[in-house]
Amino acid sequence: MVEMKVKYGEDNVILFQHSQEGLDYVLNNLGQKMVVLLDRNFHDGKEIDGIEVFEKIREKTSLVYVILITVSKISEIDGEVLKKLINKDLFKLESFTSDYSKILKLIDEAILVLGVRVDAVIEDWIMRHPNEKRDQVILKTKEGRSYTMNEILESIRMQTEIGVTFEKNLLKLAIELFSRQKLKLDD
Repeated sequence: MVEMKVKYGEDNVILFQHSQEGLDYVLNNLGQKMVVLLDRNFHDGKEIDGIEVFEKIREKTSLVYVILITVSKISEIDGEVLKKLINKDLFKLESFTSDYSKILKLIDEAILVLGVRVDAVIEDWIMRHPNEKRDQVILKTKEGRSYTMNEILESIRMQTEIGVTFEKNLLKLAIELFSRQKLKLDD
């Protein structure tokens, strides 16, 4: 924790002793880019474990990067659980190690990827707008359906058809615009 607070800033690293409190924080702050470091194993039978926390996050968004740390050997994790982690897009799974620099490298990698993913960039752009602007319609489909920025963001977080289509079309548009003009590397 000390190393993370030094590296990423005291205000950017939050430790929750209870998994439900951490889950509530994540779900109540989906507008913030974040990397979640989860412990699969909780010593107290009253806590929800890291797998369940991960699943509950994935019910709301695919834009939060989750790194799951476990004291178990990965080979000891049930195959169905591993499938679930892979299919629901767990960012990284690591056996606990006393080499904390390994964990910091995983976090660095998640931050880097989070900064360049199309869906995360769109989320960042939308969240920079004031609430009243995000509630205005910005997209109308051929079928006449209208979407606000907040609805687009929710669709992207849930990876619905409209969210995925919006991402693809925006990326195609960006490539088309980029290819129309010669830009210098520092533009």
